[in-house]
Amino acid sequence: MKQPLLIAAALIALLSDGPTLAADPHAGHGAASATTVATIPATGTVKGVDAAKGKLVIDHDPIPALNWPRMTMDFQLADKTLAGAVKAGDKIKFTMTKGDKGAYVITAIEPAP
Repeated sequence: MKQPLLIAAALIALLSDGPTLAADPHAGHGAASATTVATIPATGTVKGVDAAKGKLVIDHDPIPALNWPRMTMDFQLADKTLAGAVKAGDKIKFTMTKGDKGAYVITAIEPAP
């Protein structure tokens, strides 16, 4: 019974660019447990930075993984210190995950070429 789940998890990890599978370190011996964390890559231009609140306003390009068109919106940062890495006008690549309240949270930022 555990083998089909393991095979399915391995196939998802090999065939997808989206979800990342990680073994649950707290699972008991012999337990077939995996946690799926969907990371979504995106690009855009920073329009505003609120370091105190840990938020960015980004004019992002279309995000096919979410079926989102290009738009400008606020994003919460997973770590407020990420705000110090950017300023208004910067073109960036960023990664986000779905947060506890359903909103997407930026987990990583880097300059876009």
